[in-house]
Amino acid sequence: MAIVSKPQRRLYDFVQPDPMDFIERAAEQQTPSLSAAEYSEASKRRRKEPVIIRFDDYVLSKLDKAAAKRGLSRAALVRLLVMEHLPD
Repeated sequence: MAIVSKPQRRLYDFVQPDPMDFIERAAEQQTPSLSAAEYSEASKRRRKEPVIIRFDDYVLSKLDKAAAKRGLSRAALVRLLVMEHLPD
C-alpha cells in the first residue's frame, strides 16, 4: 500500500451560508406566542402542589427498583401509583 499525503481541502468548494437567509427562514417558521392572559391561565393549570411523604428505607428501595424497571423517576412512579389507585 502506498503512503500518500492527506488530500488538501479546496476553499473555493465551500459555500458560505448566508446568515440573513437563515434569519428570514426562522422568522417564517415562528409560531405565535401566548398572550399574557393565556400564559397565566396555562401556568395555573400546570401548577403542582408539593407534598412531603416519609417512607422507610425498605419501601424507598422497592420504589427505586420499580421506578428503574419502568424507566421513571421516583416521584413520577409515586404520582402514577397514586393516580392508579384513587377512586374516580
